[in-house]
Amino acid sequence: MFGMTQITVETINVLKRAQRVFHLTDLQLDLEAINPQTEDLDRLYSRAGSNIHIYDEIAQHIVRAAHQSPPVALVLDGNPMFFSDISWKTIALAHADGLSVEALGAVSCIDILPTQLGFEPGNLGMQIFEATQLVLYNLRINPYLSTLVMQAGEFGQRTIIRNVTQKPERYALLAEHLGKFFPRDHPAIFIRSAYEEKTPHIVFTADISRIESHCGRIEPGMTLYIPRLCIPPIDIRACERLGFADLIKELQ
Repeated sequence: MFGMTQITVETINVLKRAQRVFHLTDLQLDLEAINPQTEDLDRLYSRAGSNIHIYDEIAQHIVRAAHQSPPVALVLDGNPMFFSDISWKTIALAHADGLSVEALGAVSCIDILPTQLGFEPGNLGMQIFEATQLVLYNLRINPYLSTLVMQAGEFGQRTIIRNVTQKPERYALLAEHLGKFFPRDHPAIFIRSAYEEKTPHIVFTADISRIESHCGRIEPGMTLYIPRLCIPPIDIRACERLGFADLIKELQ
């Protein structure tokens, strides 16, 4: 699951044809082997300042290049359209300038996590939230569904360069919101999947009420998984109307 092993043949062919390839990964040498005109955007990304402004400047940089020497490509870890403001800002800016954009599918952590954590998304269902927006918009959680809270490691962050010391009160706010829907001792599982050899797989569990006491262990790139509370009671009338009366005992 490291390096370029999950890249598709379609993506490789697109990268070969691009006049320039931009990326925010640790794969500079691998990408250069496909296309020598490869540029690492880390110099524009890993710096002080508002993350919104940084994303805007990166999008502008890519779109300028697309005008100067089309076509260009942007490579990111995972699926480029999942939880990537840079991708969406680049597309919006390109469309506003009359440029066409195509996004190629790729393997993301959302594909991998159910397997690693051992739950079936189709068993009652799964819900996905972005950590900061979950609290900021006071979003409701269905406790009967498996829950993924993405970007838990970046909760409440407005900058790319992260503070060395995490503030427990920030994660206390997250725990408080989760406590509206789950018991205080319900497990909260923090996980970061290994995406290269130098970044090991990390996972730990904490009671929801004690999340803030583990803030020093919460790292960038981590996702929070909250197992469903239980299987809810079925609607007997709906079961009968669907012709499932003979399965009522089995479904309960």
